[in-house]
Amino acid sequence: MMQALIVDDEPPARNLLQEYLSEVDRIEVIGTCGNGREAIEAINEQGPDLVFLDVQMPGLDGFDVLEQIDVLTDIIFSTAYDQYALQAFDAGAIDYLLKPYSKNRFRTAVERALERYEQEDPDYPDRLAELLQEARAQDNSSPERLYVRHGEKIIPVDPEEIQWVEAAGDYSKLHTVEKTYLSSMGIGKLEERLDAKRFARVHRSHIIAFPAVDHLRSDGSGGYWIILNDETKLRVSRSYAPDIRDRLV
Repeated sequence: MMQALIVDDEPPARNLLQEYLSEVDRIEVIGTCGNGREAIEAINEQGPDLVFLDVQMPGLDGFDVLEQIDVLTDIIFSTAYDQYALQAFDAGAIDYLLKPYSKNRFRTAVERALERYEQEDPDYPDRLAELLQEARAQDNSSPERLYVRHGEKIIPVDPEEIQWVEAAGDYSKLHTVEKTYLSSMGIGKLEERLDAKRFARVHRSHIIAFPAVDHLRSDGSGGYWIILNDETKLRVSRSYAPDIRDRLV
């Protein structure tokens, strides 16, 4: 039996979800919340398997709730029309209910959640992190935070703490002074998002932060080795060498 929590600031919306869920044998509603603060507390304390989470709520909205919960759970977002929210859901491949929604659309979302619950979906937390990233990036400016999965929660990483970035297949490793985080964004997408005044690609597998650079050393074949303050040594490929030399020398 899947345990579900309903979060919506509008009582009619909560009542409708309870009515629909009463017809689903495999889901038990364990509570309802009328605002984001109550939702964070209930999710962290009760650890529901599924949360129906309204995006537009006064005070803490649905994305604030996602950012502050300590337990990652399956979430079906509900929203009135919101261009940025819908773009974020599509980019993160996360299911949502666009209000007003039909019972058939509700059933489709629930069936997907039940399927994830029974078969497990190891990539789902990364898609939630991607959703947060998209939701917080409503313009083309560099992000103030990068959202990554860390254990059982999604946490923000300040780009100013990043020393260098390493490609890891479709993912990227964000190296800070104290920790290394795995981001669901590939290195190409990160290169587009990060502030070009602070970061630069030096190799197809590496991005460096200029404040983390100690010195540059020739490799004798037209490229360079770049040495970071923590003594990490990274190759600068010849295609990136002129730009890096001009910016550092």
